[in-house]
Amino acid sequence: MVRNERIKAEIASEAARLLFEEEVRSYRDARRQAVRRFGPSVSSTRGAHLPEYAEIHIELQQLLRFYGGETLARRVMEWRVLALKYLEIFEPFQPLLVGSVQRGEVREISDINLQLFCDKSEEVGYFMESAGIGFDEEGDAETSRFYLEEEGIEIECCVYSLNERRQIPHCQITGRSLERVGYKQLKALLEV
Repeated sequence: MVRNERIKAEIASEAARLLFEEEVRSYRDARRQAVRRFGPSVSSTRGAHLPEYAEIHIELQQLLRFYGGETLARRVMEWRVLALKYLEIFEPFQPLLVGSVQRGEVREISDINLQLFCDKSEEVGYFMESAGIGFDEEGDAETSRFYLEEEGIEIECCVYSLNERRQIPHCQITGRSLERVGYKQLKALLEV
């Protein structure tokens, strides 16, 4: 059992390194690549060795704290200022900021993740068209996503029903309730 825990910790550490250094975008991809690097014996029994995203997240936080320094602090500030701008723009949709920018864990390949709430996702598209905001759209019957870009930073807007704003979803990355902030909370963070 100790060997399994050691391998699990090494995979979590490698996955975090991949997220930090090699700019792998998703935790899932980083974990897969890390498992593959340990060879077929681990891959075939990976259930016993597979770290949770929360374990990878802890390792990534340590790397960001240790190596991020002033660059990370500057990037977090700049991206939060941009997020604040879009929280204000999307005010009619009761927007909330989630993800790496909210947590202060901004990597170069991070994006700004906003949750927007309305009765019909088409409202968001019409709003952006009338405001002259260029965007791409993806989605299905349940979820619509709008993508826009400013200063080379991607902004992903996920649209949810108004009822979902009161529900606090589970975060797959941290393993806890999803932390979300609105305009006032983010502005207060920036003033600290």
